Amino acid sequence: MRSHEFLSRAVWLAVLAACLFLTACPSQEEDEEAWVCPISAAIPDFGSAVFTTPTAITNTYFPLTPGTINLYRGATEEGIETTVIEVLSTTQVVNSVTCVVVRDSVYLKDLLIEDTFDWYAQDDAGNVWYFGEDVTNYHYNAAGTLIGTDSAGSWEAGADIASTGTNAIAGIIMPATPVVGESYHQEYYPGQAIDRARIEELNVPIILADGRNFTCLRTLECNPLEEDSEEYKYYAPGIGMVREEIIDDGEFGELKGTFLESTAGLPNFGAATFSAPTTIDNSLFPLNPGESYSYKRVVGGATELIVFDVLGTTRSVNGVTCVEVRERSYINAVIQEDTLDWFAQDDAGNVWYMGEDTIAYEYDSSGALVGTDTAGSWEAGVGGALPGFIIEAAPATDDTYQQELLATEAEDRAMVLRTGVTVTLTSGTQYTNCVQTIEWSPLEPTALEYKYYEPTIGLVLETNVEGKERVELHAISP
Repeated sequence: MRSHEFLSRAVWLAVLAACLFLTACPSQEEDEEAWVCPISAAIPDFGSAVFTTPTAITNTYFPLTPGTINLYRGATEEGIETTVIEVLSTTQVVNSVTCVVVRDSVYLKDLLIEDTFDWYAQDDAGNVWYFGEDVTNYHYNAAGTLIGTDSAGSWEAGADIASTGTNAIAGIIMPATPVVGESYHQEYYPGQAIDRARIEELNVPIILADGRNFTCLRTLECNPLEEDSEEYKYYAPGIGMVREEIIDDGEFGELKGTFLESTAGLPNFGAATFSAPTTIDNSLFPLNPGESYSYKRVVGGATELIVFDVLGTTRSVNGVTCVEVRERSYINAVIQEDTLDWFAQDDAGNVWYMGEDTIAYEYDSSGALVGTDTAGSWEAGVGGALPGFIIEAAPATDDTYQQELLATEAEDRAMVLRTGVTVTLTSGTQYTNCVQTIEWSPLEPTALEYKYYEPTIGLVLETNVEGKERVELHAISP
């Protein structure tokens, strides 16, 4: 656990071991400590654990369901870190136990700085064990060019991959029944990985920056090999970790969204019926031909104007007649992007996103046009592209769905964070009873956006998750 990585491979590390699985720590570990870790812990008794169905990880504070992706974001001294946690469908045998594989990718700003594969298994008592990690750390120069990699921090239970003379021992990452005051080792590999944790408190209320509320288990963690490495972690039942706080420097990271892997979260287009697909009257995304919506955003001192025109034309896409919408963006009156979007509403009231034909304009430093780019264009039914929801008929908290799917080109996903939200624009205009979503694409893992939809109008506000960039509704005509 490196102190500057608020949510790297340590994202999933936490909580306690049951008393029946604890034995005394070797004195060798105490000799290695360069400072006093505030947690005194014992090594879990791996030899006594039974693993009948080790890949069925259902512990309420640490559930691992293949196909889920958790996104975290937070501030560090070096900048904004984004962590993507993917529960893979693959397994790995470690120390004779079949483990679930979890991929943990950490980005500093837009650069991948760590890519880790972690191994977990649940014993018959319900404790989740941590069996090791295969780490690749990426190093860059001041210009952001990759200059090298290393595997520091890697370890594997039952093996001595660093040739220390001692095999690593698996630890408890989450106990079956957490008890306040109990402490345990999460990993034990002398001189390499000696994380410890203690259960500090149960039923802790937490409100995240996006407004969601959770009642959490709180743990304290530290590593005797890293000075001042204490951090608090908060785990919500049925979800896992939702917040992490580095105690000494105030850095923190929070859960931003939980998504499903591509096809797992893709709406079933084949089951949808479209009796009147061009009648798009979903109150959160109404499209009335002839209406125009304009939005404004300040970008580096310049004002970006985004114009969203609902046209009177239609287009047949994948056998469905769609409403055409033209979306253009301008900076200082110079066009930046010109897009035709296609939407249709099914009989249940879901609005489907059927594709887009987009042109981006590129200019040189003097403002002269140097070229165009159509990257991101896609059409449902063409080249394997599949449609998704732009908005559901009746959004409910924690709903997650694919909005589009064309591998390597268009893979946007959305999650409903809250309903009944009040939004206030910088002009003072206020909207109530809004639906708040978060959108994300694995093609741009650091670009997370909140969107707020007001019944009867539709989209009224879009921000990045730090709230520093805002796209606000400016006018509707006629």
